Amino acid sequence: MFKGLSILEFNKQFKNNDDCFSYLVKQKWPEGFKCSRCGFEQHVKGRTWHHRRCKNCKYDENVLANTVFHGTKMPLLKAFHMLYRLTAKKKGMSTIELGYEVGVQQKTAWLFKRKVQQMMKEDQKDKIGGNAEADEFLQGGYKSGKGGRSLENKEAVLIVCEKLGDDRTGKIGLRHIDNFEAATLQCHLLEMTKPDVCLTTDSFKSYEPLQSEMNIEMVKSEKGSAMKELHKQIMLFKNWLRGIHHKCSKEHLHAYLKEYTYRFNNRNKRNYIFHELIGRMMNNIPHPYQYLISKCGCNA
Repeated sequence: MFKGLSILEFNKQFKNNDDCFSYLVKQKWPEGFKCSRCGFEQHVKGRTWHHRRCKNCKYDENVLANTVFHGTKMPLLKAFHMLYRLTAKKKGMSTIELGYEVGVQQKTAWLFKRKVQQMMKEDQKDKIGGNAEADEFLQGGYKSGKGGRSLENKEAVLIVCEKLGDDRTGKIGLRHIDNFEAATLQCHLLEMTKPDVCLTTDSFKSYEPLQSEMNIEMVKSEKGSAMKELHKQIMLFKNWLRGIHHKCSKEHLHAYLKEYTYRFNNRNKRNYIFHELIGRMMNNIPHPYQYLISKCGCNA
């Protein structure tokens, strides 16, 4: 079983690129080699020690092939150091600080971090059940004279917060939404929650049509005091985004929502995030720049 690493233990385990390659070989082929092209399970020595050449189809497979690490231009040791810093620090790091610490350009740090953020996407175990609260909020700069739910110079975000009792919060979910219409809210709520969830929302009119199809109780907001813990989470997210990253563009807000949600929902096993993200990166297809900035990359 993987154990969390302190910075000293990390530096001791990963001293050079070969240590990183060795770690990835165990991640990619934990039960022995299996060719990704023909499925054959026998191999001979490939071009390097971390290649495997299939005996059947002669495909020479690099351990980085068909993974998110594929196409990484910088030394693998630097990629490991960036991933460790992103996961070991409680609040993460900006790409400027990350690039400075590891010794790469900010653009290089940004691209690698975006790949890591993509691996922080939600899965089935992150769906919220039981008792939960839902609300929407605006993210963006202040616009004089534009109050309410105006989306001018702002982005809309839907938040769902699990209630565990004793004012404790379980999992949360955050989604970048296009508008506040009932159909939009319903679509995202169904993706973020389990069928048995009992939701509490404010009295916003878009939730009214959803009551016939979902278990929703509407209450008066009382300027946020009716759902105090949920509004605390909204404040924490905004402070995190402003304090660590200062700002983010509309096109990439979804990535920072993924990162914050992943960090919060895994707050009790932070020592294991490094290993888990390595596993996710080894079991996902390559994510080149054009994919990350495309609509597919946003929705994945």
